[in-house]
Amino acid sequence: MALAVVLSLKVLPSRSIVLGIINITSTYDSRTRDVESSLVARGDLWRLESSHGSSSSGNDNSSLFLVQLGPVLFVRDTTLLLPVHLSKQHLLWYGYDRKNGMHSLCPAVWSKHRRWLLMSMLCLNPLACSFVDLQFPNGQLTYVSGEGLTTSAFLPLCGGLLQAQGQYPGEMRFSFSCKNKWGTRVTPMVQWPDKSFTLGLAQALAWQRSGLMVRPTFQFSLCPTFGGSNPGLRAELIHSVKEQLSLILGCAFVTHPSAFASISLGRSKWNGNVGNSGIVVRVDTPLSSVGRPSFSVQINCGIEF
Repeated sequence: MALAVVLSLKVLPSRSIVLGIINITSTYDSRTRDVESSLVARGDLWRLESSHGSSSSGNDNSSLFLVQLGPVLFVRDTTLLLPVHLSKQHLLWYGYDRKNGMHSLCPAVWSKHRRWLLMSMLCLNPLACSFVDLQFPNGQLTYVSGEGLTTSAFLPLCGGLLQAQGQYPGEMRFSFSCKNKWGTRVTPMVQWPDKSFTLGLAQALAWQRSGLMVRPTFQFSLCPTFGGSNPGLRAELIHSVKEQLSLILGCAFVTHPSAFASISLGRSKWNGNVGNSGIVVRVDTPLSSVGRPSFSVQINCGIEF
């Protein structure tokens, strides 16, 4: 059983002037007894982020704490970033890591109309580039020393969308999504270095008018996977009963075949995050002798005032 609790608090005064947004997430997985929690609070001139994860063995505990007050940034209890130069298109921080005794410079440059942003961290002792982040209208590229390059990019092409996501070295996924004249969403996808190919097919079977919009009430998807470490066939049927109620049935005929059923009531991604609160309950059962049935519960809450 997995239990996830998500709380989203938005502080909005009169006339919809946003002062800050607070998001709290807490997750508990009874299979592994892992506990993860995070806090993200931010405004125009301040930001606070905190996350903590622990396992049942007690050997894998991780925590992160970040505070930003204007251009001053504190990371954990060891790293301090102070502004050295500020302008409309340039920013330069001086960084000091008390734990490792390292000094660094962190420049940031963005375009005149803020369509792209480049940030980096240059360590001075020894001289090395430990971090580079490039954000642009079609995605983001991030390099972290010792971890590699993480990419999330897309490009409109021939009436569809070409995407590249993942990490190098690591798992990379290349896909192209388009819709044919019958309304079928076709998404061929290649995973590397898993060397697998997936052909995603999604078709809306029935539609319902909701105000000025038309939304699908029945949607069927089929995803055969060829090659790789987990080939097989996955199928899923989503029924949107009402604006805040969705039912999902699915099965997967892969290395370990399984079937699942899910009900989403209120606020969730399947219901378009409509409403202030919601719950998602999912039941999984294996179709073979390997494994045992399990279920998960996710509670979502969003408050605006």
